[in-house]
Amino acid sequence: MIFYSKWNECFLATSTQPPIVTSSYSNVLTINSPKFDRTGNSSSLYYYQAYQLRVNRTGNYTFTSSSAMDTYGFIYQGNFYPTFPYFNIHKQDDDGTGTNQFKLTAELRSDITYILVVTTFSPSTIGTFSITASGTDYVNLIPI
Repeated sequence: MIFYSKWNECFLATSTQPPIVTSSYSNVLTINSPKFDRTGNSSSLYYYQAYQLRVNRTGNYTFTSSSAMDTYGFIYQGNFYPTFPYFNIHKQDDDGTGTNQFKLTAELRSDITYILVVTTFSPSTIGTFSITASGTDYVNLIPI
């Protein structure tokens, strides 16, 4: 709390912003991971990992990848259909961090289920990755 005084008046200033909560998740894309046509033109297949994404509190959330791979991320509202990769997209990003890693920031509602899809910029790429999720509350990511 900060007190400001001007002549004989006293004002109380408080912060109304909730604290930032961070969660981390790790996984790996392998040759056994599911594949989809990320570009929608049937020319290349990309390994991916999909997560059901739920938040307990409506607010802004950021998802950042960390990997030796050049990652690409999508957030879908509702369902994710691998055969229709552009249906239900809420957000997508390739290099939001400026270092070949995605950074997705979106307002997410607590009454809606979202799907986070982690894939790569180049087709047929495998390797480990981690996701850091931060926002107004914990983020539940469940592999699907």
